Amino acid sequence: MSRKYWSPDEKLQIILAGLKAEDSIGEICRKFGIHQSQYYRWKKVFLEGGKEALKGNGKISNRELQLLKENNELKSIIGDLTIENRLLKKLQAG
Repeated sequence: MSRKYWSPDEKLQIILAGLKAEDSIGEICRKFGIHQSQYYRWKKVFLEGGKEALKGNGKISNRELQLLKENNELKSIIGDLTIENRLLKKLQAG
């Protein structure tokens, strides 16, 4: 049996069905053919990041990874400059 790919819109539909609480989570999962643990994982991701977070199944894209690395490099540079600035101020003060 092959795995089904769920689009972000399909995941959203399933999560919203569960949040509406018209049926039990078990009934919703049976209706859509997913395990309850899958529903709760998607719900957690959705509540933490909304529909955009569902597009990558919680994975970080290459662009996001690149931006995170750049951000860390810039933080390191700022830290070095802050230390240098404080040292220069101390030397200037006396």
